Amino acid sequence: MRAAVSKASMLLVSVALSLLGQRAWACSSCGSGGADPVILNPAETAKFYLGLSQQSGFQDIDSKGNRQKSYGPILKQSMDLAYAQRLFPRIFASAVLNSGRNVYGSESLMQNGDVTLNSRTTLLQQNMAEPWLPQLQMILSHRFALGRSVYKQKQEHFLDVFGAGYDETYVGADLWYGMSFIVAGGSLLFGFPEAEDTDSGSLKVGLLQRLIGTIGFMPLTEAKLIGGFIHEQRGGSELDGKKQTNSDKLNHDLFLTAETLFQEGSNYRFTLSKKAAFGSNKNAVKADLVTIAWMVSL
Repeated sequence: MRAAVSKASMLLVSVALSLLGQRAWACSSCGSGGADPVILNPAETAKFYLGLSQQSGFQDIDSKGNRQKSYGPILKQSMDLAYAQRLFPRIFASAVLNSGRNVYGSESLMQNGDVTLNSRTTLLQQNMAEPWLPQLQMILSHRFALGRSVYKQKQEHFLDVFGAGYDETYVGADLWYGMSFIVAGGSLLFGFPEAEDTDSGSLKVGLLQRLIGTIGFMPLTEAKLIGGFIHEQRGGSELDGKKQTNSDKLNHDLFLTAETLFQEGSNYRFTLSKKAAFGSNKNAVKADLVTIAWMVSL
């Protein structure tokens, strides 16, 4: 009798651990404004990502936090193509290509945007034996300014603006608790921009700090629903070494993401975001963003 009870107990423990193991999916920041939209889960070797986004409802926010009329496009659509490849058991890299379409009334323009290379190194890996142990990943990324920026635009209503206008290197960390019904995490990212030559002189924007916090739950072992906030601030700009008054930026975004977590085949992600949605915002843009993404492991 005792042997039967013992076997039943072991079976229940095994089933519980198996369910916990299915919940050990990565990351707090991916697809939510972090450095990289595509993340490899522990059992994956390679993954392809296609993301389609649309922004609308633009309002500019000035240096005093007041909302102003936007003079840019009334609609921005973009497509991200990404590929992630595992290089070592705890290190993987990804590349993200961007293209977009800007619309103002009956006018529209399509161009390619910036390109980003990312890498992640897992320092702590979640496991079934210690579900309280978080996942900790270090992030290193670089964005190449290939798209035309606001500093070099030639079209009315900024229709030809598709890039940031400067190269930038990012370093940071991503902490994620994903082994229980309630999942939560956060990431902290620092951006180090490079100087860019413009018609007005050598421009260097300030350092970036981006903090992302997420919390959610897994209603099914094959689905995740998370929401969170993004706090982002950037120091003031310098033109030919001279600081530009009131050029620092501050914005606070909200997002809600639903994602499937099938272990085989395709997965899908749907995200609603509101930029400059709460708190103090300065030299920011208020907008509504919808993103639909398709991912497949290779």
